[in-house]
Amino acid sequence: MPIRFLVIDGFNLIRRIYEARIHKEKHLGESSNVSGEDMKQVIEATKSSLARALKAHQPTHAAVVMEQHDKTWRHLLYPEYKANRSETPPMLMNKLPEFGAAFVALGVQSFGVESYEADDVVATLATVVANNNGEVVILSTDKIYLQLVNDRVIVYDHFANKRCDGAYIKEKYGIAQQQYIDYLALVGANSNNIKGVQGIGPKSATTMLAEHASLDRILAAQPASTMLKKVSTRKSDALRSRQLVTLKTDVELGQNLKSFRL
Repeated sequence: MPIRFLVIDGFNLIRRIYEARIHKEKHLGESSNVSGEDMKQVIEATKSSLARALKAHQPTHAAVVMEQHDKTWRHLLYPEYKANRSETPPMLMNKLPEFGAAFVALGVQSFGVESYEADDVVATLATVVANNNGEVVILSTDKIYLQLVNDRVIVYDHFANKRCDGAYIKEKYGIAQQQYIDYLALVGANSNNIKGVQGIGPKSATTMLAEHASLDRILAAQPASTMLKKVSTRKSDALRSRQLVTLKTDVELGQNLKSFRL
């Protein structure tokens, strides 16, 4: 039976539900106002959400990949990386083992890899499965994963019930899937505080990629237009941004795929 692997970006799922229930529904504002009962409801809602995903996607294997909250190679390369993000509420951090237990109750193991972001672990796991002729569904609202999309890997926005594949990328961004990393290198990734190239927005990036196909060709072109001059002047920013947004697919997982069979 072919492998159909559901890879869950664990903290993305947890944080989205936490924010929705605590800040939007209950209007509690500061995390200091969150009670143990509130957190119990968040854990149950997260468990129910994962149960729905398992029912919807019918995977043969599943894993929840969790952040380790360590500084990583990206912070060394760019100290401002993710500097725009608020601290994770202590109450939420303290309850992470209970979230893990809730996942196990559904038969799904969670894991992370020290010194690596969940993004890189998810990317590696998805690549390993796809290279072994398996199908992968990445459950996350984080669009960084779109760079992994191919005929065996899709990203699924669980909250919008949206399948994000190559056609989605073409429709939303006006580019081919294989251009997505270069697109982010140019426009940046605001959620991670990656600036891209100053003065280059989505429209300019799409136009240049349509004409030149890749960031390397954009940089190699004669800077005849204002857009090309901006990129040429800030070449180091573009190359650094590309390095930051490119997910690693060679992380040592320390896991056997068989252990994630449902």
